[in-house]
Amino acid sequence: MKRIIICLLVLFSLKAGAQTRAFETEDTKAIYSQIFDAKTMAKPPVYPYGPDSCKRYYFSHFTGFDSVLTKAVENGDTAKFIRVYFSFTVDTKGTPYDGRFDRIAGTTSYKSKDAKTIKYFNDNKKYYEMLIKQMIAKMAAWKPGLYNDVQVECKIEDFIQFWVGINPPQG
Repeated sequence: MKRIIICLLVLFSLKAGAQTRAFETEDTKAIYSQIFDAKTMAKPPVYPYGPDSCKRYYFSHFTGFDSVLTKAVENGDTAKFIRVYFSFTVDTKGTPYDGRFDRIAGTTSYKSKDAKTIKYFNDNKKYYEMLIKQMIAKMAAWKPGLYNDVQVECKIEDFIQFWVGINPPQG
């Protein structure tokens, strides 16, 4: 009789433990299935060839420089830095997707954290959205972001910056 009771207790505890592990797995799936903000991560996604190479990639694959430059000069926005802000997502395998155009802004300082949105570019949002999507679609795979050493999807926000005018300021 004692053996039967002990066997039942062991079976019951094994079943309860399995249910607890299943619950933890569902909880874990919920945590890791969200899209993380790369700016706030301890281990964000990394472009495999380095940050300078990433910026060079943006410059060589963004085909809207002529239209941005022309429109800025036509509206008298010279002697300033123009920034094209965009975002995209890097999946768990490192593939970038879902490129999105955010805005075009201007600033007088190369390292400025604040750039003011230039409103006359709002008329062409769909055009710039298409250019950003094309640029991101051609991009090489990244090293995925890690959260608790698990690969997760991450949203990356970045910009391309260039000078409009003669003799950009140093620094």
